[in-house]
Amino acid sequence: MKNFTKFLSILFAAVIILSGCSSNNAADSQDRSANEKLALSYVTDYHNGTKEDRNKFVDESIHPDVQGKFRVGAKRAIPEDQQLKDPKVAESVAYDDGDTKGSLVLIQSADDKEMIALITENKVYMSFSLENTSQDSYQEIRSSFKTAK
Repeated sequence: MKNFTKFLSILFAAVIILSGCSSNNAADSQDRSANEKLALSYVTDYHNGTKEDRNKFVDESIHPDVQGKFRVGAKRAIPEDQQLKDPKVAESVAYDDGDTKGSLVLIQSADDKEMIALITENKVYMSFSLENTSQDSYQEIRSSFKTAK
């Protein structure tokens, strides 16, 4: 009986801890801006997603001016070693180059990779990473963020 009571106590404590963690994640996602949610969706649905997920994302969430480019990219799978594992929004900053206004959103992963998404008119317009951008250009864009690397 003692062991059973001890087991129930441990189980109850684990349930409380886990439910607290999940509610924090839910609160965190509610605190995100629409652009941050879209950038995170870009990574999970387009960059890391299946061919079907990528095509759907292009149709629904890529800016019309660049849909053709992204549609071509949607045909190829991203190798697993280039995917971002457990991506999280690290920071977002306003973007305005005179012609385009929107947000730059920095996404970082559990495996120390990162990507920056340019969101304009509630659509993904472009993404930057060390895999698809020169190191100098990436670092110039990356310097817009306060988040340490």
